Amino acid sequence: MERPSRITASDGIFDILRRQILSLTLPPGEELNINFLAGELGVSRSPVRDALIKLSRDKLVDVFPQKGTRVALLDVERVEDERFMRRSMEEAAVKIFAASHHEDDMAILRHAIALQMKAMEKEDYLAFLESDDAFHYQVFNAIGRSWCWDVISTLCGNHHRIRLLSFRLEGVLGDIVAQHERMMDAFGRRDVDESCRLENSHLSKLTDETVVLRKKFPNYFIV
Repeated sequence: MERPSRITASDGIFDILRRQILSLTLPPGEELNINFLAGELGVSRSPVRDALIKLSRDKLVDVFPQKGTRVALLDVERVEDERFMRRSMEEAAVKIFAASHHEDDMAILRHAIALQMKAMEKEDYLAFLESDDAFHYQVFNAIGRSWCWDVISTLCGNHHRIRLLSFRLEGVLGDIVAQHERMMDAFGRRDVDESCRLENSHLSKLTDETVVLRKKFPNYFIV
């Protein structure tokens, strides 16, 4: 396990554990032993405990007093709340982007799709997610609203986890690339209504995939 940099121990540990939870390296339901983590990270128990408390506020960790701590199971209601927030913000961003983008913005989106295709060929789910995020980030960045994407990235950790998990389902990666290409076509025509419709459909498909994921990975979800 990587060790925290010298910012503050708890902040560094928070970042390390958050990355491992979001990447599913620490999967939902995984027990988190404070003594073990402190030893692995080369710190005392106190900053580890502080980091776990912060993660619990983001609903990424469950802390059970006197019993233990675990990576939070996926809560479908929480995921839906996060998806609703992202969809609301992204629909507004897409509406502006579709009407006002420049060719440089489109080139960045095309590059993100190319990276997705390479990641798909290698079945590199983390690289695919990174390029997927790069595609959506650019929509916000191009209209001067990158901070809004930062808010989404910070608050939508459970949506992030279930997106990554969904990549293990057959055909999902190809569907995402195809949807992005259709969005590019709508952007190119500056068709605002079609761009918003495609974006809404793109973000909503995870709801159907969640039904399949709950059957395939029942131990990852709250019953």
